[in-house]
Amino acid sequence: MIPTRRIALWMVAAVLLSLPAAKAEDSLQALMPFLQKHCLACHGPEKQKNDRRFDTLGTDLSSRQVLEAWQDMLDQVNLGEMPPKKKPQPSPEERKKFVEDLTGSLEAAYARLRSTGARTVIRRLNRIELRNTLRDLLYLDGAAFRPGAVAKLVDNNGNGRVERKGNDPVRSFPDDEKEAGFANIGNRLVMSDFLLKLMLGAAEEVLPTATHTEKKPAVETRRFSGHLIKGKQYGQLTLETVSRELNPDFDMISMRYQRFGRLSPHELRGGVRTSARYRITVEASGHNQQHPWGELIKTDQDQPFLLSLNMADTANGGISGPTSTNLALWPLPGDGKKRTFSFETWLDDSWTPWLGWENGFYDRGFRAERLVEKYIPRAYRPQPDRKKVDKKVFDAWPIEMAKALLEDGYKGPHIRIYSLTVEPLIDTWPPRSHTALYGTGPAEKAAVEKLLLNFASRAFRRPVKPPEVAPYAALVRSLMVENKKSSPAAIRDLSYKAYKGKWSKLPQFSELEPFSEGVLADGLLDIRPAKMRDFYGMVFEGNLHAPRKGKYRFEIASDDGSRLIIDGKRVIEHDGLHGNSTRKGSIELSAGPHALRVEYFAYGQPNSLRASWSGPGFNDAHLSVGTKAPKQLSTSNTGEARAIRALQAGYTAILCSPRFLYIQEKGPKLDNYELASRLSYFLWSSMPDERLLELARTGRLTNPKVRQQEVERLLEDPRAEAFTRNFPVAWLR
Repeated sequence: MIPTRRIALWMVAAVLLSLPAAKAEDSLQALMPFLQKHCLACHGPEKQKNDRRFDTLGTDLSSRQVLEAWQDMLDQVNLGEMPPKKKPQPSPEERKKFVEDLTGSLEAAYARLRSTGARTVIRRLNRIELRNTLRDLLYLDGAAFRPGAVAKLVDNNGNGRVERKGNDPVRSFPDDEKEAGFANIGNRLVMSDFLLKLMLGAAEEVLPTATHTEKKPAVETRRFSGHLIKGKQYGQLTLETVSRELNPDFDMISMRYQRFGRLSPHELRGGVRTSARYRITVEASGHNQQHPWGELIKTDQDQPFLLSLNMADTANGGISGPTSTNLALWPLPGDGKKRTFSFETWLDDSWTPWLGWENGFYDRGFRAERLVEKYIPRAYRPQPDRKKVDKKVFDAWPIEMAKALLEDGYKGPHIRIYSLTVEPLIDTWPPRSHTALYGTGPAEKAAVEKLLLNFASRAFRRPVKPPEVAPYAALVRSLMVENKKSSPAAIRDLSYKAYKGKWSKLPQFSELEPFSEGVLADGLLDIRPAKMRDFYGMVFEGNLHAPRKGKYRFEIASDDGSRLIIDGKRVIEHDGLHGNSTRKGSIELSAGPHALRVEYFAYGQPNSLRASWSGPGFNDAHLSVGTKAPKQLSTSNTGEARAIRALQAGYTAILCSPRFLYIQEKGPKLDNYELASRLSYFLWSSMPDERLLELARTGRLTNPKVRQQEVERLLEDPRAEAFTRNFPVAWLR
């Protein structure tokens, strides 16, 4: 039964849609005296100039033929072609009124034609929806999937060097085309073979991320106390460095963080090492919220300090790079009392937590000696002349001033950090992301059809019957059988040479001297042996063995420029500065060995190089490992590994299905599952959760009260940040 609320909405819509039509007919009838006086002599019953007759012209503008006829009439009047110049002309007032009235009627008619009548045009998931759906479908977590995270290239430091902010699986997807500020308009979200190829790559990347064949990590709680930062390097914040010498029990934060002023445990400079959910606990105190140095240190002394907990990817710029993400802001009164704060979050293996003072004082030109000179003049002495004293004496002066300031009892506002504890929260193993894909036992003994049926039902966001997953099951079963002729061997006799330099396009490597060279025994292109973060290039050379004569297709994806050469012929040219993107090329090869050369350069971070080839009898065989080696299955059981790879192929096929990639509404009346998707994609930009799907299964979402309750529940969920971030910006543009 159709709910009363929807009947009411439809009735209102019907009335509203009918009003402009009735008004249009009346307004067009009102134009007939003008036509009778100025038009019908040439376009009436006796004469039809240019085959145009207006006395029988209808007023139903829902007909495109009628609409075009009235539009043609308006165009001729606007151009001054009607009435003809030799005929009596309407007054300027008559002409103006005719044009305005007809224009208004036609604009309303065009608007009705553009309307879909409150029905959603079938559309694919946009980039953000796709990322979020992969997150929820595969039970993934981490910074790349946070609602506010956007993987894009940014100039983080204003120096012209771009870095990628984030590393989610759809980072290489182009931005979605928008209409009126919205990125969810069906006729703008087109699909192409390019996007489908990107989706295939995203699926192949994200499924191994959800897979865990390794043993349960034996991660212990780690507590870092006293000084989080080790060493005595004097940088921009000399005051804080000197404080570590004088105060062994805490680290001092005296200014708001910019590129400096960020505290992270020295032992975690390479990340937490194990991807898991963690509880981060901080002991801190605020001091001198009310202080006497307001002339030089300008702060709002009525407001408590804000201690900021953040995380950043040490493999992509570290704590001062583009991936830094705020996790929590804790009010910290400046009364000197020690307080404890805790926060739980997922941290990927290369990510690390860091602390900063969010609302602290900041002055790039601030120096401790200025405070000493003004507030402790007895301890002040002028800066020595660099030309007259030894360098050590000159460099020791700012340290001496900082010590004088601290030894006198620092009266300026500051935060003290006593400890930071990282506690892993690993309750079950393997995690749900794994068991949802492969079950709780060995994958080679898993009920393939049942696993695929459960996955497809969630991926397609509606019930799925066994015959619908039969093709996917057949694919998985076929791949579970070992095929020794599946793909050709890797590159033979593969060597590399690495070069240092800053280029905007591939250089003439033959004119340069390599700083490093070696052999890649596994036969896969790998940029890691260069051991460079940026500003380098590499040349790979080896022999590629074509199994038989035929056409071979190559694909290369790089950030920045690359080139692939076979037997001296350029097959792929992907030169220049650019983010991670893909190029393809083809070549006819005879059976046997062929000389392969791949050139690559990296300007900034991040860096990546991937390559694959396809030919007679095989598809997408890897020629590279990429920047970060593909996740290896931690099992010596070849049958188990083969079963997992086979299931991943089946899941990949499902993720490339239109039933996953598109939001489809089949009839004029939304069913329960369509309502569930409308709710979740509107408020979460993601798939329905288990509760929404259960309400859809039991038919309860057609109840307005239930829908209202679900709206409130969805808005309370952290995933609603996708709505609060995106919808108001588009709506209020």
